[in-house]
Amino acid sequence: MHNINIPLFIKNMGHQIIGYILNLDDEDAKGVVKENTVLNSNQCAILQAYIQICRQLRIQGIDDGDVDFSVFHGLPQVIQKDRHIFNIWREELGGLTPKLDESDKVVYLLSKLALEIYPLFLIKTSVAGRLFSHTYFHISSSLYKLPEQNVLFKEIINDTSLKKMFSNIGKNEIDTTGYFMASSGRGGDLQLAGLPSTIITTAYELMRLRGELSQESLISSITKVVEIMRSVAEGELVQVPVFVGFHNVGFDGFDSLDTDWGLLRSYNEGVLELIPPTVKPSTGGSSNHILGFVLESKYPYKVDFNVVTESKSWPPELNQARDHLVNLQENLGLTFTIAIERTPPVGITPAWTLIVDPLSSGTTISWNPRLNSPVSFYICNVNDKNSIRKWCSTINNIEDSKIRIAIRRILSSINERMNPIDGFVDSVIAWENLFGGNAELSFRISSAIARLLKDDEESRHALQKKIVDFYNDRSKIVHGVKEITHEEAVNKRNECLGIALSCLRALYRTKPELISDPERAKKLILQ
Repeated sequence: MHNINIPLFIKNMGHQIIGYILNLDDEDAKGVVKENTVLNSNQCAILQAYIQICRQLRIQGIDDGDVDFSVFHGLPQVIQKDRHIFNIWREELGGLTPKLDESDKVVYLLSKLALEIYPLFLIKTSVAGRLFSHTYFHISSSLYKLPEQNVLFKEIINDTSLKKMFSNIGKNEIDTTGYFMASSGRGGDLQLAGLPSTIITTAYELMRLRGELSQESLISSITKVVEIMRSVAEGELVQVPVFVGFHNVGFDGFDSLDTDWGLLRSYNEGVLELIPPTVKPSTGGSSNHILGFVLESKYPYKVDFNVVTESKSWPPELNQARDHLVNLQENLGLTFTIAIERTPPVGITPAWTLIVDPLSSGTTISWNPRLNSPVSFYICNVNDKNSIRKWCSTINNIEDSKIRIAIRRILSSINERMNPIDGFVDSVIAWENLFGGNAELSFRISSAIARLLKDDEESRHALQKKIVDFYNDRSKIVHGVKEITHEEAVNKRNECLGIALSCLRALYRTKPELISDPERAKKLILQ
C-alpha cells in the first residue's frame, strides 16, 4: 500500500478528476487530495502518470507564456488507441461506462464521443481561466482524433431532418455548409465539421446549469439537444431552456421551487462556473447565504436556415420571444414583491440571461450592467415558498395587461431607482395607472384606494387624506416647489409602495374582475 505527495497545482484541479481516473467514490477521492487515503500500487502508478502528464504540459506552458492554457489545451489531446487516456486508466481499475442505446445512430455516436471526453469536464479551473467553461474550442481537436466522428458526419447527412440545416452538401464535412438565423438573436454560418462539438458543448452546459454532473446526465442532455435540432430543422417552433439569474433574494430551508413560470433553484456550482465573475451573486445573512437564485423556464425558438443572402432577416418570432422573456421577469418580480409582505418591499434584480441555443458554440450570456438594488436583501424561508407558489398561480391566471404600467412602475421603484425620490414618484404613477382618470386625479385616486383597502368610514377618510397629501407632495417635488431629505424620500417611497402593493393584493384576491376594467376607480367609489 502506498501514498503520494500530490503537487498543489494537481490538488487545485480538483478531486473529481482524480476520483474518475482512479475509479474511487467521492469521499475517497477527497481523501486522496488531502493525502489521507491509502492507494494500491496500480492506483499509485496511474496517479503518478497523471501528475507527470500535467507537469510536462506546465513546462511547455512556461515557454508559451501561459501555463494554465497549456495544461487545459493539452489534456484533451492525450489520446491512445482511439481512447482518451483517462478512460483507459479508469477501465484498468475496474471502472464501467454506461451502456448506450444504439437505436438512434446520431445520438449514439454523439454520446460515445461525449463519454470519451467526459473526464475533461471534471477538471476544476481558475475563475480567471474558465477554460472548460467554454468547452467548444478545447474539445474540437480531440474529437477529430476519435474514429466515431467520421461515422457521425455520415449519419447526420443521412438524417432526413438534420441534413435540412445545410444548403450545400459538399464532398466532406468542411465543405458541407449552411446559414442560420435564430429567434435567440444569433445567426451565422453553419459547418458540418463543427456540429458535433457544438452539440456536446451545449449538452454539457445544459447539464451544468441544472446542477448535474454525470455521464448519464450528459447523455440525456445530448438526446434533448438533438431532438431540438431535428425539430427546428423541420421549421417547427420549439421551446428551449432559458436561464435567468436574479440577485438580492436567497433561499433558506429549500433549494428549489417549482412555479407556473418555471423552476427556481439556488445557485449551484455549475452555474457559478459558467457565468462571468461580474454577475455572480454576493452572500449575506447570519448563515452567509448566496443572495440570488436562478429561474429555468422556456424560450420560443425558431430558426430560419439557408436564407437568401440579400434577404437575411431574423425570424419574426424574435420579438415574440423577447417579449415573452420580459414578461417572465416582470411576473416573477411582481410575485416576490406581493408574496412577501415587508417594508421596504422585497425586490429581485435580474442579473443575467442565458438562452440554450443548440446552434451556437459556447456559452453566451447577456447581463445587466447595474446590479445594485435600492432595497435590502431578503432570505426566503419555507413559509415564503408556499406564498410564492400560490401567488405565481394567481397572477398567471388573471388577465392584467391593463395595469402593466402600474406593475412596471412598482418594479422600477423597487429594483432600479437608486434615488428614493424617483422611487416615490414611480409609486404614485402606479396609483394613477390603477385608479386615475381625466379629471380630479387626487380625489379619484384617493377615494378609490380608500374604498378598496378600508372597511369603515373613519379609516377611509384618514387614508384618503394621507393619499392626497402624498399626491400633492409628489406634484410639488416634480415641479421643483418642494425639497425633501433622503430619509423623508425613503419613508415616502416605502409607504406609497406599501399602499400600491396592498391595492394589487386586494384586486388580485377579491376583485379580479376589476383588473381588466378601465372604470375600476368609478366602480369602487360608487359601490
